[in-house]
Amino acid sequence: MPTMLSGPTVPIRPLTLVRRTAAALRRRALGVAAVVLLAAFGAVAPAQAATSAPPDLTLATDVDHVDVTPVPCAQQGFQLRFGNAGSSAVYADAFVDAPAPLTVSRPLVSSYLPAGYTLKVQIQVSAPSDTPPGAYTITLHAGSRTLLLPVRVGRVPVDTTGNLARYQQVSASSENLPTYPACGAFDGDRDSTHWAATTGWNDATKGAFPDWLQVTFDHPRQVGRVDLYTLDSAKYPAAAYGLRDWNVELQAGGAWQTLAQVRGNTAGKVESTFPATTATALRVVTLASNEGPTYSRIVELEAYAA
Repeated sequence: MPTMLSGPTVPIRPLTLVRRTAAALRRRALGVAAVVLLAAFGAVAPAQAATSAPPDLTLATDVDHVDVTPVPCAQQGFQLRFGNAGSSAVYADAFVDAPAPLTVSRPLVSSYLPAGYTLKVQIQVSAPSDTPPGAYTITLHAGSRTLLLPVRVGRVPVDTTGNLARYQQVSASSENLPTYPACGAFDGDRDSTHWAATTGWNDATKGAFPDWLQVTFDHPRQVGRVDLYTLDSAKYPAAAYGLRDWNVELQAGGAWQTLAQVRGNTAGKVESTFPATTATALRVVTLASNEGPTYSRIVELEAYAA
């Protein structure tokens, strides 16, 4: 007869169930904790990115308004003061918006600005001769800053010398900027000693001829004489640096006509006369310089009825 073991039977199945249940609860608790941590980190990251503040920029000018005379080469404008009042260096843009027909020399100023630094930039303001006199406003803005600068445009001055080319719109085949703009040959200054300082036109295409310099009249004019002043000073004599060959042309009836030709010139001033012709524009076509294949240099160009 088999021996029987005495005592209670061990409940194996219920104990296994308890252990499995406890393990499941631990896994669930860990999962919940992980979700909580992920949610927490997920909420923190965007909050940190959103805390970066915009740069603290400043805008100012050296004047409270600008007076503009609508003539070529008028020296008029203001100083833009563009600064960084923040504690960190920034790259920033300042925009200078002028209403038509006004124009500014720098509609955009981009710069690296160290903390506490103010950049100072000269801005030229120009207006064509047919600009209606009156009040205008230039708008300056950088970041969240905006500044309004009043502009007063006056009337075109009246020339009393008889020079038909004065205070008119000018253009050229090219300009050697900023020192030799086309308008430098129509500013009323014939003095060659002022060359490269305050007066004169020089093209920007060395050795490439022909070049041209033009004045367009505000209405048809009777032109019978053109005076050309080429570079001629003790330092830069016309025989070595002045214009040698050129044509004088008038635009009449929509077409260009050659009214005078100059060849082999060595003088500082040349006066070309011809039958008075009604014209809408005048231009000088330059063909050669006494310096050789270099530049066209005109200190002043004037036009008269006779």
